[in-house]
Amino acid sequence: MKTFETDIYTMTIHDDGLIEFRVKKNKTFREEDVWQSRDQSVEYMPGRKFFVLMESEENFNATVGARRAGASEEYTHHVKAVAMYSSRMHESIMGSIYLKISKPKVPTKFFDDREKAIAWLRSQM
Repeated sequence: MKTFETDIYTMTIHDDGLIEFRVKKNKTFREEDVWQSRDQSVEYMPGRKFFVLMESEENFNATVGARRAGASEEYTHHVKAVAMYSSRMHESIMGSIYLKISKPKVPTKFFDDREKAIAWLRSQM
């Protein structure tokens, strides 16, 4: 297991390929953060496909570039499934809109229960 931390996010990669990705409170998640986290995970476990739990500490903003990059074929080449988690209603609405507009290339679901999100990711493994 390895944890990467930047000013924007904390990412913990488990040996089974589960990634717990958490955007920090009141930060803006940018396209370059998407590519940096992808590079970190691929360098740590080359040749693996990952199962990503995406969450935030509290309110955060994701740029259009970050949303596009996260749904792109290039990014998802290294990802098998993504579970987005938040118990906050406004993030649930934003997550639903993201799924409809961006149409991610891998199975992606939004959850309001963290344990259910992890269970779904593990069922995809």
